[in-house]
Amino acid sequence: MSDQLNIVRFPDRKAIEEEAARWVARLDARGELTATELASLKQWVSQSSQHKEAIDRMSALWGGFDILDEVNYTEEVVSDIVQPAWFNSPKWWATGAIAATLLIVSLVGMLNPQQVEMGLPQAGHYYTAIGEQRTIALADGSEVILNTNSEVKFELTDTVRNIHLVKGEAHFEVASDKERPFLVHANGGIVKAVGTAFTVFLRKKAVEVTVSEGVVALFPQSEGSVVDEALGLSVASLTPVAALTAGQNAVFSEEVESMTRMSDEALDRKLLWRGGFIAFAGEPLATVVADVSRYTDVVIEIDDPALEQLPVGGYFKVGEVEGMFEALEGAFGVSVERLSPTKVKLSQAS
Repeated sequence: MSDQLNIVRFPDRKAIEEEAARWVARLDARGELTATELASLKQWVSQSSQHKEAIDRMSALWGGFDILDEVNYTEEVVSDIVQPAWFNSPKWWATGAIAATLLIVSLVGMLNPQQVEMGLPQAGHYYTAIGEQRTIALADGSEVILNTNSEVKFELTDTVRNIHLVKGEAHFEVASDKERPFLVHANGGIVKAVGTAFTVFLRKKAVEVTVSEGVVALFPQSEGSVVDEALGLSVASLTPVAALTAGQNAVFSEEVESMTRMSDEALDRKLLWRGGFIAFAGEPLATVVADVSRYTDVVIEIDDPALEQLPVGGYFKVGEVEGMFEALEGAFGVSVERLSPTKVKLSQAS
């Protein structure tokens, strides 16, 4: 008999976490499930204790409601293809977590008046120049850190917190407020959060998102572009293309182009710019130059295609390209030719 028959295959925890995040994001976005979806969710949760623990943990991270209570409740009604009465209420999620919800509302109520009195903005338009970084405190208790050469517009209303990332990169520390979703509009897509921390970077035709805390949902460009609160349209009517949890990075446009789970070390490096540094751990020189170039007006050219693949590692202070040039010359065998005060050519040292 083959030894393979004796192999015990353990559940893929990463896949379980991602599936749980997708269910929670779908519930939060639409406020209800069809009878078929409800049956599928119940069946998925019942497969193992890992599934139950994952979706309970995700729901707690997402907004404080208890999905397991709702799934258990549907056991008596799912075969009738009838939505439970509590689905008709816009506050159905509060059924399983009323105490936690009241606590959050109380804390927000205590916090917001004080912050408004301090003059924190309800709306605004902010920029950063090349090499500049800026921290913006919002009236809801959230915080935005703008990276180099970035632009953001925002408006906080009674029903929604709309943030438009016009260019560049921003990190968001989101104050939890279940009544007002936090929506980051970027390249036509939307990143939705409740109480979490994440970074959004605008690529040429896509959006890159890195989550450091909590859960976010991604809505593709084809759907995100039609959302307009002024016309009465809401993100709640859309279906997320993916949900990310802490430690995940994704690039998306019309669909998800890539999704990875990062190590703690990689995540720390990815977000090091918030402290004024950038770090690399073996990335190709071409990637390093592209990233460093965002923080300076110095044009950096690589004259040898083979040199573009040279792996580079190190920590560099934002905007101080001379430190990087010195490291390339001293440790990586790269010749640095200064053609002008604003133009440098990199080549293989002879």
